[in-house]
Amino acid sequence: MNSYPGEVAVDFVEIWLDGPIPVDRDDVEDALNEKLSGIGEVVGAGTGESGSNLDVEVEEDVSKKVVLDRIFSVLSELGIGDSARVRPGDGDVWIRLSEWS
Repeated sequence: MNSYPGEVAVDFVEIWLDGPIPVDRDDVEDALNEKLSGIGEVVGAGTGESGSNLDVEVEEDVSKKVVLDRIFSVLSELGIGDSARVRPGDGDVWIRLSEWS
């Protein structure tokens, strides 16, 4: 899972659930923790008027692509789709499932 020369690592990812989702936020958290086992984990979560968030801490030597592939895999498997957006901790850009390749 380590980064290779030229790959960008990320140590934090924020996930914002701003649309309706077919599962509880706790189910999303559990699935993320399972998929990220050994490379990261959900370390914070909250819910407000405009949605819910999950904060993911990642081991420092893991590439951003590996982390985001796993996160978007969970969002897809749970049927969340574009009701979630993801922001790697190294930038200001939010990414939706439909934008990830």
